[in-house]
Amino acid sequence: MKYSNNPILNFLMQHRWFRRSVYNMERFPPFFKVCLSREGFGSSKGRQLIWGKFRRACLSLVPPLCRSLHRKYQLSGGCVSCGASCKLLFQCPHWDESTHLCGVYEDRPSICRLFPITPADIQDRNLVLQEKSCGFKFSKE
Repeated sequence: MKYSNNPILNFLMQHRWFRRSVYNMERFPPFFKVCLSREGFGSSKGRQLIWGKFRRACLSLVPPLCRSLHRKYQLSGGCVSCGASCKLLFQCPHWDESTHLCGVYEDRPSICRLFPITPADIQDRNLVLQEKSCGFKFSKE
C-alpha cells in the first residue's frame, strides 16, 4: 500500500511499530485541545478523564506491567464494541461510529490494545457511557 510520494515514508509505514507510532501521534492535537477547554480542566469530570488518559498512556508504555495489573485485578470479559473507550475525553480519529469498528484495529496502539488496565478505567468509561455496561469486568477492585 502506498501512503505518500515519499519512498522513505512508504518504507517505514510497512513496519507495524512505525504505523502504531503514527496512530499515537494523531491523538495528541485533539487531546491538548480538549484539555484546555471547559470540558477538560474546566470540569471535574474532564479532570478525571485527563488524569485517566495520562495514567493509561504512561502504563501502556510498559505492556508487561499492564498484563500484571490485569492478573492482579482479575480482568475478564471482552469488548462489546460500544465505543465508550474510544470517546474518553475526545473521539479517537480511527473510531467509525457507523460500523462501530476501529479503522486501524490490527495496528492499534498499545493504549487501546491493553484497555482497560485497572478498575479506574472502567469508572472513566462509565462517565462517558452509562446506559450500556462494559463487557470487561474486574473481579478484584
